[in-house]
Amino acid sequence: MAYRTTDFIFNRQTDTTGVVNSDDVLQIVQDNVDTESEFYEIEPAIVNEVFLDPKDLPVNEDGFRDYSIYGTIKARFSKSQQAGDVISSYIKPLSPHIVVYPIVGEMVNVANYNGQLFYYSPLNLHNKVNMNRGRGVRIDGVVKDGITKYNRIFASKKGDININGRFGQGIKFSSNENHKFPIIKITNGQNNDRRKFLDTNHPHIQNINYDGSTIMMSSGELRNKNDILIPSADSKWWPAKWKTSIKTNLIALNSDNLIFNAKGKKGDIHLSANRTVSLASNFSITLEAGKTGVINLGDADTNNPILKGDQTGDLFKEIFAALSNFSNTLVASSGFSEIKGASEELSRVIGLIEKNKLPKIYSKTVYITEEKD
Repeated sequence: MAYRTTDFIFNRQTDTTGVVNSDDVLQIVQDNVDTESEFYEIEPAIVNEVFLDPKDLPVNEDGFRDYSIYGTIKARFSKSQQAGDVISSYIKPLSPHIVVYPIVGEMVNVANYNGQLFYYSPLNLHNKVNMNRGRGVRIDGVVKDGITKYNRIFASKKGDININGRFGQGIKFSSNENHKFPIIKITNGQNNDRRKFLDTNHPHIQNINYDGSTIMMSSGELRNKNDILIPSADSKWWPAKWKTSIKTNLIALNSDNLIFNAKGKKGDIHLSANRTVSLASNFSITLEAGKTGVINLGDADTNNPILKGDQTGDLFKEIFAALSNFSNTLVASSGFSEIKGASEELSRVIGLIEKNKLPKIYSKTVYITEEKD
């Protein structure tokens, strides 16, 4: 695996005769030692196989797939081996915690430690994030350049730390415009800026409004328009002047869909704010409590039910109808007995309404707090 390179050529003089002394021996040794050679303990290797698909893993003596070699590679040393040769052993990633799995045809540095070979991250041959294959190497067609070629490294500032994925995702640890306050941007799905079509090396400029999904954490004032979120629904709590004057710590999430799910049996989601919680939608806002759940407005412990609209309307209609019938009877009555009969009928009808209709107007799901003094 280790190799040595040199341009040293020694022309030995063979036409002299006589007995050699100690000085002559020393001179002969010095003449034959290559002092200009370079010795390399780490050698680049071209990847032939990457063992990440279970069906590609060998079967052990118990008949099971051998996951001990999961994530290893087979490769050929680019200096000390010829085309067609393969390193006999499986080569493990250098770190078990942060691993950049190569693709077939890429080049990685390989080192030997205590008899075990380890590979580093793929070499940045072309300054591309999607792939860095050399020319004339075998490929397996799994990761395709035509599909991934617009995934680029992030445009950055001095001092930034980037983690760039092949498939359009990445994390950038950056700062605001004056290099004073920290900003972390997590991007999943890069937008296809037209400059990428014109320049095959143009970096990706993160934009919270155009990228697929973004999580951004910032401190200090946001002045870059690419970092200022444009809301999907109009809200009086998000005026235009506020969007450009965020000067405090902020976490912003933006995507086509957002799902917050607490899956545990006692799972809870809490939203709290020192000033305002604003919900805005262009279509609808729905609160559901399940078959036996309740919705409390104004106080978590309130037991004051709200009135249901349809049922309350039916109640009033029946009361109005009873009163109307009573009034019509009074208008047409000619004696006390008719008035008495009408009054008794009204009392009977009101009693039925109170018994059968009144309880139905109270919600068993939604409760609202009493007015505070």
